[in-house]
Amino acid sequence: MDELAAIIEDRGASDRTAVLATVVHVRGSAYRRPGARMLILGDGRRIGTISGGCLESDVIRKAWWWTDGGASVRVFDNTVEDAAFDLGLGCNGVITVLLERAADSRVQEMLDFLEERRAQRGGAVVATVVATTDDGDAIGDRVLFDGSEIVAGSEGCIAGQIDEALRATYDERKSRLVHLDDADVFVEWVASPQRLFLFGGGHDAIPLANVAAMMGWSVTVADTRAAHLRPERFPEADRLFQIPASDDVSALGIGPEDAAILMTHSYPQDLALLPHLLAAQPRYLGLLGPRMRAERLFEEVGGDVSAGNVHAPIGLDIGGDRPESIALSIAAEIQAVLQDHSAAPLRHREGAIHAPAIELGRADVRRTEPTIHPECGLARA
Repeated sequence: MDELAAIIEDRGASDRTAVLATVVHVRGSAYRRPGARMLILGDGRRIGTISGGCLESDVIRKAWWWTDGGASVRVFDNTVEDAAFDLGLGCNGVITVLLERAADSRVQEMLDFLEERRAQRGGAVVATVVATTDDGDAIGDRVLFDGSEIVAGSEGCIAGQIDEALRATYDERKSRLVHLDDADVFVEWVASPQRLFLFGGGHDAIPLANVAAMMGWSVTVADTRAAHLRPERFPEADRLFQIPASDDVSALGIGPEDAAILMTHSYPQDLALLPHLLAAQPRYLGLLGPRMRAERLFEEVGGDVSAGNVHAPIGLDIGGDRPESIALSIAAEIQAVLQDHSAAPLRHREGAIHAPAIELGRADVRRTEPTIHPECGLARA
C-alpha cells in the first residue's frame, strides 16, 4: 500500500493518458512479485516498478496502444532463450501484467478504496478479473473487500464465486490467482504500511528512521526532549511525539502488527517505558544495548525477555559500529521477523527464493505454457 500511496498522491496531477500496470501472476523467478505496480504518465515518466528494469521500457512504450480497447493483460516469458534475449529479460520466469488506463472509473474506485483503508491503517483485498470468457465480467472488473464485507466493485458474476478466496486472502495475508469456470481472478492482499515506533531521538535514530522510510514504513519518533523532535532532524518521519511526564504512550496506539524499539540511551527512561510497550504487545520489540542490560530491565518490570516478540540485543550480526551500520542491522532484522524469514544468506537456501504463486482451481492451467509473445493475452487452458 505504501507503493500505491505515491500513485494515489500523484493522480491529481496526472493527465488522462496515464496507464496503471500491475503484476498479477508470476511463474518461476522474477524480480517483483504479484501486486507490484507502475504508473506510466503521459510524458513517459513512471512511478514504481514491475520488474528489475527489463520490462519497464517495453511496457512504457506500448502501454497506451495496448489499452486502446480497454484493460489488457500481457504475458512476458523469459524462460525461452530467444525471447528472453529479444526482450532483455533476465529472471527466467513468466510474468503476467494487467494494464489499465488510470482514468478508468474502476481504477479510480480502487484507489479511493485503498486510500481510505490506508487512512484507517487497515489492509484490504482487491479481486480483479484478469481473463474471462463470459460476457458477465470484463478484464479489470473488481470486487473490493475490507475484511468483513464487499464494499464496492463489479456487479458481474465473480462476486458470488470468490467469497472464500477473499476471506482466505485477508486471513492469510497472501495473494492468489483463482481460476473460475469463466474467468481468472487475481485476489490480492494489499497491506497497510508497516509502522515503526522509535523511542529515543538521538543521533543513531536518524539513519534508522531514514532507512525505514526508504522501505515504505510509517515512522514515529518519540522522545521526552522537544529539541530532539525537530522536523529537520527527522524529515522522513511521519510523526514526532513528545513523551509525557507520565511516560504513558498509549496515545500512539501501538498494536500487534507494529514494531517498536527502545533506544533512549537512558536506563531509567527505558525502565519507565518498557511496561507500556509490553502492554501494547507489538509484533517486534527491540532493545538497544547489551544482553545483560535488557535482562536487568525485564527482571525489574517482571517481563519475559525470552518472549518471541522481544529482540535484545537488537539487530543482525553484520559487523560495523557506525550508526548507519547499526540502522541497517536493525531494519534487516525487523524485515526478516515481519516476513517470517530466517535472515540467512540466500546462497544457503534450498529451493526457490520466493514461494510459488498460489493458484486455485482448474489444475490443468498449471500445466499450460503461456505464449512467449508479449502482445498476447493470458494463457488459457
